[in-house]
Amino acid sequence: MNAIPILTYHALHAPGWEYHSNDHVAFAADLALLRELGFRVVSLRQIVDALVGGSLNELSQHRVVGISFDDGTDHDWIDYSHPGWGSLRSMATILRVDGAGMGLNGESASGTSFVIVSPDARDQLDQACSAGRGQWQDSWWKQANDSGLLTIANHSWDHLHPALEEVRHSRNVRGDFCQIDNECDADSQVLEAEHYLVERLGKSEGLFAYPFGHVAPYLRDHYFPNGNCGIDAAFATGGSHCTARSSRWAIPRWVCQEHWNSPEQLRDLLSK
Repeated sequence: MNAIPILTYHALHAPGWEYHSNDHVAFAADLALLRELGFRVVSLRQIVDALVGGSLNELSQHRVVGISFDDGTDHDWIDYSHPGWGSLRSMATILRVDGAGMGLNGESASGTSFVIVSPDARDQLDQACSAGRGQWQDSWWKQANDSGLLTIANHSWDHLHPALEEVRHSRNVRGDFCQIDNECDADSQVLEAEHYLVERLGKSEGLFAYPFGHVAPYLRDHYFPNGNCGIDAAFATGGSHCTARSSRWAIPRWVCQEHWNSPEQLRDLLSK
């Protein structure tokens, strides 16, 4: 197998308690399946370094998988107790407990949380998408990033999210990240987000995930390769494995509930 699957989850997706309606439930079940199938979990940085360094085929022989989480709500790191629904384990707790010993060298599994960076955007999205519970904070980012369990990375300044009245875009375009087609808008969404991450974390992982999975041609073909924004690699969605032929500026990922919504479907996906 000369390919590496990268699996993506959204901690905010938890309207029910079944596999198909709760990414936390799905993630725990998926780690059990990965363990059964003999997969090891490696960091996205290890995958990027292997891809760029020409050793991805060698890494893939270890039967490895990458894990990522998008948007960066508190549920990536903090367990949540709902008075009516019970306890919801964070993605980090699931990694630490269910993924114990699943790292390449026997350490705990680890993942990358791609966070929406703008504090104002997160406050508005918390109201619009998360019942205003104040659970889209950045107070946990540094602790997570220093833990070796969950790396914090760039998911843009404000995602050009359609729930926001205004976004950092010269034409206030929302819902289509392919509209990042010039240096000014790219700096607003990528570079400013990197600056904020460095301010909060003391460093940046140098990884980016395209909002909505929209691979903006300007970013992929011009902005990122020019190397002036601190980004070493960018992740798309697309529903395919990462191979030695993958572009470092559009590394494909599989998305839970979009590309699979049962353990059986994931088993089939992993065999591709």
